[in-house]
Amino acid sequence: MDDVERLLWKKAVELTSRKTPQCCNVSYAPGQVLYGVDQLRNAVASCKTAFVMFFGKMCPYCQMFDPIFRQVGERYRAYANFVKADVEVFFDLAARLGVMGTPTTVAFVEGRPLDAVSGFLTAPQFKAFVESVLSRAGCR
Repeated sequence: MDDVERLLWKKAVELTSRKTPQCCNVSYAPGQVLYGVDQLRNAVASCKTAFVMFFGKMCPYCQMFDPIFRQVGERYRAYANFVKADVEVFFDLAARLGVMGTPTTVAFVEGRPLDAVSGFLTAPQFKAFVESVLSRAGCR
């Protein structure tokens, strides 16, 4: 083997052995509703990145955003958890995070809130938000 072939072989082995970043250990079903603080803590802690949608049961925008949240969550479930939290159940946490309306999606990185978006988002808008957070977290 000459030097060029050896370099090409080395580069091919290097490229094929690269692994995608391991960002999620325990994956929740996208859109799963959480009912307790321990469940929420586990969902946020088991992945490097987690997206928590705070919703209200009677909120029409939450109902419209839910399929988008689930669809995008399904696409990125290897990188993050996409879970939902009822503001009535998690009132104290929502208040501490500055949730003023529903739906509000809070992005957590390594267990700490990084960013949040409020209101209804279209699929391209939510996808852009998710990709931005995943990129900043080093998961994409």
